Amino acid sequence: MKKNFALALAAIFALLLASAFADNDIEPADILYERTTIHANSNYDETPLSDAEVTLILNAGFSAPTGGNQRSTNFFVITDREVMKVIQTGHPYSQPLNTAPLVIVVAADEANCRYPELHEMDAGLAAGAMQVQATEMGLSSCVLSIFPQDERVNAVRQALSMPDTFKPVLMVAFGRPAVDVVAGASVQNYKAEQVHYNAYQAAFTADVAALAAAQAEPDND
Repeated sequence: MKKNFALALAAIFALLLASAFADNDIEPADILYERTTIHANSNYDETPLSDAEVTLILNAGFSAPTGGNQRSTNFFVITDREVMKVIQTGHPYSQPLNTAPLVIVVAADEANCRYPELHEMDAGLAAGAMQVQATEMGLSSCVLSIFPQDERVNAVRQALSMPDTFKPVLMVAFGRPAVDVVAGASVQNYKAEQVHYNAYQAAFTADVAALAAAQAEPDND
C-alpha cells in the first residue's frame, strides 16, 4: 500500500499541477507552497462550505486519473458532526474531525473494479486532486488513512452504512483555517540526499549538493 500511495502522490502533482489552474493568475507550482494542512494541534473554522464549494472539490476527485481507467472510486461526503464522532471512535488520529466542516471518505467499490490492487493508488490520486482544488479555493485540508487498519475500516463502514464490498481507503478533512497556519509545503523541505538520479546514490556529489544549497538561498537581487 505504501508503494501505491507514493506513486499516487508523485503522479498527482506531475499530472495536475501543470494544467489544473492554467486559466487562473496563480502559477501551478505555487499550489504546493500555498497548500496548508490542519493537524491535530490546530482548528478549522466550523462554518459550513457551500454546496458549490463541495461540488468543485468532488469534481476534482472525479477528474483524477485511475489505474486502468477503472473509475471504481466512491466519495462519501460528511457534514454531520455526529457521523464524524462515530468515525472517531475507531480512529485514534482523527482530531481534525473535531472542527472540520467537511470530510470526504474515499472508498473503492470492489464489486465493480478490474484492478483491485490499484485501489490505494486511485484513492491517493483522488485525494491529491481534491487537495489541489481546495488550495485554489483558499481552504486547508488534511489526509487521514483508514485502510488497512481494521478498526478504522469497521468504524467508517458502520458510520456510513457502507456495503461490505466497499473499502474505505482514506478520508480528507476540509475547511477554512481558524488561525494562521504554516504552509504544508516549503522550499525548506528540500533534501538533496533524498533525491536520486537514474539510480540510488548514497551521497550526492559536491556539485549537486552545492546546487541544491544555492537554490534554497533567497534571491537578494
